[in-house]
Amino acid sequence: MNLETSFKRKVSYITGIVLLLFPLFYLGQPSTSDADGGRGGKLAQLRAENYLAQSNLGEIDPVSSTMQLATFGLRPIAVIVLWEKATRFQKMEDYDNVTATVNQISKLQPNFVSIWKFQAHNLAYNISVDFDNYRHRYQWVRRGIDFLMEGTQYNSQDAKLVQEVGAYTGSKIGGSDEKRQFRRLFAEDDPFHQRMEDYGLEMDSQLVAGVDGKPDNWKVANRWYQKSEDVAKFSDGGIRGDWLRFYERKPQALIYYAISLEDDGYLDTNAQQAFATAQAGLVELGTLDILSTFTRTTLRLNQGAEFQRKLDDMRGEMDKLGPGVRQAEKEKRFNELSKPQQEAMNLAPELRTEYHERMIQEANQALFVSEIDIANAMPDGVKDRALALAAEAEAMAIKADAVNYMRSMINYDYWLRRCEMEQLDLAINARKTTAAADELFIAARLQPAREEYEKAWAMWTNIFEKYPSMITKDTGQNLMPSIANYVELLSQFDEEVPQGFALQELVDLAEAELAPLPDSNIQFPSPSNPDRIKGEVPKPQY
Repeated sequence: MNLETSFKRKVSYITGIVLLLFPLFYLGQPSTSDADGGRGGKLAQLRAENYLAQSNLGEIDPVSSTMQLATFGLRPIAVIVLWEKATRFQKMEDYDNVTATVNQISKLQPNFVSIWKFQAHNLAYNISVDFDNYRHRYQWVRRGIDFLMEGTQYNSQDAKLVQEVGAYTGSKIGGSDEKRQFRRLFAEDDPFHQRMEDYGLEMDSQLVAGVDGKPDNWKVANRWYQKSEDVAKFSDGGIRGDWLRFYERKPQALIYYAISLEDDGYLDTNAQQAFATAQAGLVELGTLDILSTFTRTTLRLNQGAEFQRKLDDMRGEMDKLGPGVRQAEKEKRFNELSKPQQEAMNLAPELRTEYHERMIQEANQALFVSEIDIANAMPDGVKDRALALAAEAEAMAIKADAVNYMRSMINYDYWLRRCEMEQLDLAINARKTTAAADELFIAARLQPAREEYEKAWAMWTNIFEKYPSMITKDTGQNLMPSIANYVELLSQFDEEVPQGFALQELVDLAEAELAPLPDSNIQFPSPSNPDRIKGEVPKPQY
């Protein structure tokens, strides 16, 4: 190869490089914000059209951008190394370095939402439990929430991440074993309130104020949930995942606020008003259009009665077309059952064994008669009309079942009734009398305590007669300890709980609640920790 050939090749290479600069410039030119509204290159336009630019996702941090550029193509490797360091520091209980390393990871991957969720959980749940002093635990919970709030700045279009801030503020502060201490510390934590104010939450509003006028963690959580709904409404990301679970959290926080007031001893109009507000939140939830996983269409929780009424009307119209056809089809199906199945169906409920229950379950499946089956059994002259009605009825039945399923998923009917019941003066007086009896029991004044307990049980009996569906563990969560006290009190008189005790179901629940539980083996998996770190597993929200 002579010098001339080498020279020509170099010239061709340089020429090719220069020519390639033009398409690279066309593709990679950054967008501008000048008066002409420059849109930038093709890649910048695609990022803008698909809302993938950093400005669409959230704030732009110069430090974060610089770190990403400095690592070039080695950013994934750098992240893995930092994860390993964070895990090692945590094993060494060097929590300051854990925090510093986590911050570095978040700078390298600010739009990887799982980073913010995972490490916030690690700070608030895993690291916090390693401290004996509840004030120290609170500080780490606070750090976890603050870390999540920082993540929302980089991912302002992610409604679920905003909602996570509300979940931690509500359940971790108000649902922990130290909830009384945590709630008090949060109410007095002015610097933390200012941090939330900096992230866009109005902390001086009556919407977040508790009975004492200071921010209450549950009401603050409610406002974060509202903010997440606003993000979902106005962002292009919308709601990812289960719509029902997403929307239920806002009224749920108000319910827990009302329950917390009762736990704190506010057995007065404050608690009644709190339950009234929670009930209004549930009613509002019932009016929202929520995507059903069954129908893949939007439905409302308050449409169940409407759908059922329309379904009944359609069935009634079909029955007019062929009187007796529906009953004849059911009898036909029953006669086709096996003899053991028929005997199980005819057996009194109190005499049924596990075998009979299994036979009944199989029989019910065989006895199901669809509207199409009934239409096909109609006389030929009305069959076409019956089939059209049957198709409409089947579609309406699916909608009715979907709404009923959605309501049962979040225990909607129970909480509506619970909020209604808790607003009764009788309920407030029953709780006051129960609390007075507990104080007498603790003071070892057994006879007066017994008299107060029996007054309270009479009140609760009246309440449960009006609201029988309220005899549940949820209703009795702050009542069961009092029932346990009453059982202990009777033992001091060498007596047992009287036969036919009105609250016997809650007694059984109380005994189950007081039974020792085995140690939990639940562990929180870390992608780089083979030994795993003991802690609580977060619910999958993404």
